[in-house]
Amino acid sequence: MEAKMIPYLEFENAKEALAYYQQVFGATNVYRVSPTADEAEQYGLNADVELSQLTMRGGFQLLGLDVQCADAFMGQPTSSTLISLMLLVDEDDSDSVKALTALYQRLVKADVKIISPFTDQQQGGKMGQIVDAYGITWILREAPTQPVVPTPAD
Repeated sequence: MEAKMIPYLEFENAKEALAYYQQVFGATNVYRVSPTADEAEQYGLNADVELSQLTMRGGFQLLGLDVQCADAFMGQPTSSTLISLMLLVDEDDSDSVKALTALYQRLVKADVKIISPFTDQQQGGKMGQIVDAYGITWILREAPTQPVVPTPAD
């Protein structure tokens, strides 16, 4: 069996959020699909709503990873500290390390809150943590291919 987990984010205005991730994070392959009149009716949206301004489904890629999103048609979205999104790269893959480092440097200059700087970790690699303008926590992690297993204390 093969499965894949894709983060799915809901926003008050996904069209605006997609532009933010493209500009601030350097997201690529950004797409957005507005709801049809039938879909708008199914979600109980007002008949006079401008469908082209709404997002039924959308998404982007960040470091080659898929993130999907939509407008929160079922109510006001709220962020949570229960879930963080981790972008993990192999520290032996120099291209991935460069891309992750460049992303962190880009974010430092942008509208994000730095929780912890992207620095060396005791268990190997580097890690940093930020919160974006939508309250989503992102962990940037560069780690060894093989996890470092702590040895028991004598």
